[in-house]
Amino acid sequence: MSDKKLDAPAFHRRAKRLMDAWKAESDGPDSLLVIHGKTAPDVYNKTIAIHLWLFGYEFSDTILLFTKDKIHITTQRKKAKILQPLQDAENAVPLEITVISKDPAPENQQAYEKALAMLKASGPAVGTIASEEPSSKIVAEWNTVYSGSQSEFTSRDIGPLVSDTLAVKEESEIKHTKAAATAGALLMQDYFVDEMAKIFDEEEKVTNRVLAERVEGALASKAVEKRLKAKVPDVDMIEWGSLPSVQSGGKYALALDAQSSTDALHAGTVVCSLNMRYFMYSASVSRTFMIDPTPEQEKNYAFLMELQRLLVTWLQPGEAMGDVYERATAHVREHRPDLIDNFGADCGFVTGFELSDSVNVLAAGNKRKLAAGMAVVARVQLEGLTNAKATDARARTYAYQLADTVVVGAEGAAVAASCIKKPNDVSFFFNDDEEPAKAEPTRAKAASAGSAKARGGAARAPTTRTSAILPSKFRSDEREDESSVRQRREHQKELLSRLQADGQRRFAGEAGTDGEEARTVRRFESYKRETAIPREARSGRIIVDERADTVVLPIYGMAVPFHISTIKSASKSDEGEYVYLRLNLVSPGQGVGKKDAAQDDNGGASFVRSLTFRSTDVARMAEIHHGITGLKRDQAKREAEKAQLADIVEQDRLVQVAGQRPLRLGDVFMRPLAEGKRFPAALEIHSNGLRYMAAGRSGGTPVDILFNNIRHLFFQPCDKELLVLIHVNLRNPIILGKKKIQDIQFYREASDAAFDETGNRRRRIRYGDEDEIEAEQEELRRRRQLNKEFEDFATRIVDASNHDVELDKPFRNIAFTGVPARANVLLQPTVECLVHLSDAPFFVLTVADVELVHLERVQFGLKNFDMVFVFRDFKRTPVHVNTVPMKQLDDIKEWLDSVNLAFTEGPVNLNWSQIMKTVNKDPAGFYEDGGWAFLALDSDAEDDGSEEEESEFSMSEDELAESESEESDDGSVAGTESDESEGDYDDESESGEDWDELEAKAKAYDDKRPRTGDPPVESAPAKRARKR
Repeated sequence: MSDKKLDAPAFHRRAKRLMDAWKAESDGPDSLLVIHGKTAPDVYNKTIAIHLWLFGYEFSDTILLFTKDKIHITTQRKKAKILQPLQDAENAVPLEITVISKDPAPENQQAYEKALAMLKASGPAVGTIASEEPSSKIVAEWNTVYSGSQSEFTSRDIGPLVSDTLAVKEESEIKHTKAAATAGALLMQDYFVDEMAKIFDEEEKVTNRVLAERVEGALASKAVEKRLKAKVPDVDMIEWGSLPSVQSGGKYALALDAQSSTDALHAGTVVCSLNMRYFMYSASVSRTFMIDPTPEQEKNYAFLMELQRLLVTWLQPGEAMGDVYERATAHVREHRPDLIDNFGADCGFVTGFELSDSVNVLAAGNKRKLAAGMAVVARVQLEGLTNAKATDARARTYAYQLADTVVVGAEGAAVAASCIKKPNDVSFFFNDDEEPAKAEPTRAKAASAGSAKARGGAARAPTTRTSAILPSKFRSDEREDESSVRQRREHQKELLSRLQADGQRRFAGEAGTDGEEARTVRRFESYKRETAIPREARSGRIIVDERADTVVLPIYGMAVPFHISTIKSASKSDEGEYVYLRLNLVSPGQGVGKKDAAQDDNGGASFVRSLTFRSTDVARMAEIHHGITGLKRDQAKREAEKAQLADIVEQDRLVQVAGQRPLRLGDVFMRPLAEGKRFPAALEIHSNGLRYMAAGRSGGTPVDILFNNIRHLFFQPCDKELLVLIHVNLRNPIILGKKKIQDIQFYREASDAAFDETGNRRRRIRYGDEDEIEAEQEELRRRRQLNKEFEDFATRIVDASNHDVELDKPFRNIAFTGVPARANVLLQPTVECLVHLSDAPFFVLTVADVELVHLERVQFGLKNFDMVFVFRDFKRTPVHVNTVPMKQLDDIKEWLDSVNLAFTEGPVNLNWSQIMKTVNKDPAGFYEDGGWAFLALDSDAEDDGSEEEESEFSMSEDELAESESEESDDGSVAGTESDESEGDYDDESESGEDWDELEAKAKAYDDKRPRTGDPPVESAPAKRARKR
């Protein structure tokens, strides 16, 4: 407790405000006495509120005594030490602290008598909180001293004074209240709605209390915590103000302290209330959810929602709280007189440290006025409503409640945090067979919940099937698969909603770029002064100045320099005795590419598009044309090299190990090659990086890789591979030779050719079985040794980098094949990436960089599908992995879901260049329009899952009987599809000729039959059988 630090300016500012409000009362008490004993952890009252408001903490066994000119605090020694800095603050209210022992003791008598003397000196009227009776050993000791003089004092209730003072909040308090409201709204719409929809969808038997306990436990889940971190600064300070309340099934108690019943959750009308705290400041949100509502119920809900909207507009500073309630009842009486008896007894209350302030309530007769800075729970209720069309007795009675935390400002009120409320968002339709005419899109969904049975529970959508053959013959296995698929769908819904919220947050108010980089005006300078122009140009001739990258042209007798970048092209043509040289210049408005598009900040400038020169000197004009084209070619080459090196970051210098030999991995090769020929060399570990001395004819070129430039480090063993390797993926590319390199690999071959003891000489004898077994064991031992050597060295790299670099290893057991570049290769997931390291070009895809994965060409009958990885940086081109076998679809989905990557699927390939151009044009508008939801129509994230897959083939009883009769008929037609499919299961011992016999007969028949155009051949006489 000694590490607590108090906000001294806030304490004195608020204490002065409380004392000023007290002194402003005409018949107020002479002193204020606030005694705090010991309370249960989940109890919040006005005494605790005063402590939290003044100190920021709760100090038990403490007596606060306010007189007209000072504050006297009686508390224990440790607490007094914490409170001591309050006495030394600037602009401080006079403060005196008296120390008592932790347990009742005789020496405490003097401290109590001192406080009692201050009470007597102030006057007989003592202000206390009448509704509270503190209790503890220290309080009992004080009461013993106070009771002897109690007859000299009269008590006054200061509860209203405390409520009014604490009701008006400072800016920091308003932020805490909004954070609490945000947490409640997120739990309501991102957890409770999905959990409730899942229960109804799966027909799970759950009580109201069990669902409330699940919501309570959601605050501790990592998934909810991640979402809260994006919206609330300090997630650890979020706690429940009271247990969540869930009510359904005709029994509704809309009081703030209502508890969830043990009755089963009923699919009718569900009322949920969540009360949150953030840094002890309270907020409340309540919503009503309707399952298969009747038109009358929808009408009542729409009226209540409109009433709450009006209620928020009526919360103005200076407005009497009772008048607000009267306006609400007048509105109900005017527009829906049939609901006036069902309307609630109040329209909300002021909230703060206490969830509900019993003094500041929006109820009839309350003359207290609203003020700017108040946080009000605007609540509207309809109780005891009757559904005449209900067939279920539990659905006959229902109630509605809507509540939001509202902050009253100087110019009006505003809801602290938005939460789903519209009828489409809180209405779920499972049994729409009775209303086929009302299948409008607005009612065709359980909007934000993504209910798995929206628009008809009878229609079941099967999971992704790539074959007509069931994967298992046991129904229990099928149920387990369906459960995992259902969980995956729910997780994907959560990931997509998180993507949507994250996208809206990232691109809020951000303008698009049309997917193109902003162009800058390029300026070229050929010569700094006129005297730098070559003298030859004064003769009126065309001069190609390679030194200045300039062509000097004679125009009206003047030498005019043109930088080579301003010349688009040059052409030469011969016409008669003349040679024409045409120079096309870069100018705006031409239909040219981006790189040639001219930009100028002078809107009134004039541009020359082309110049033509004529001459009779053919050789001279050919020389000029050759010089211009060569200059243009060299300039384009320099621009390309400059663009290639644009993202090259200069690395720090490698600090070599001093005083000892560095750790080395010898005889390893590097890919890509630094020079033309491959030579083995050693890889060394130094203080801040790696060094590979690439051997070659020039004596060796060192390749340095610093630890701070390594993004991923992979070790791939030689199990089922020809190479054992260490692969380095760089953060910033480096130049190796003349190429820009992002991935470097160090490897050693593990094949027998690298360890042939015969020197590649042919063996003269053949191995026997024992020798072959021994050779296999020797190869396995050698591979294990290589794996251990490389893995140990990779681990030492991690240790040398102080774990700034982490080692990753591919998981071959969940690998799949695909075409990321030109060839079909094996792609292996790792902890952080998807990689192919065995052959060049290498493929390293970081999972953290990926926004979404879209699976294309996912449809029944196809053998392959494609994957598209969309990056969080929308400027990056999506990566395609094509021709992935359809049989690996489920495994890939499981992997994507396990690494928290949202994925969608569709039956066709999409034009991703156009899609990304649209996204980059207006990212904020893209997410406002639903974001990636347009991809999820046929995906796991939006698929309406079912507990059982329906058969893809159905047959009526008459058709079944007819087919059975056909099968039993001896004259059934042969060669049908069913016969062919059943033939696969026939026993091989059945009569029939195989292909070899049929082919032999066909060949014999062809041999006997004369070919077209051949002369007739006389048949040889048949030999007679000999008799013995």
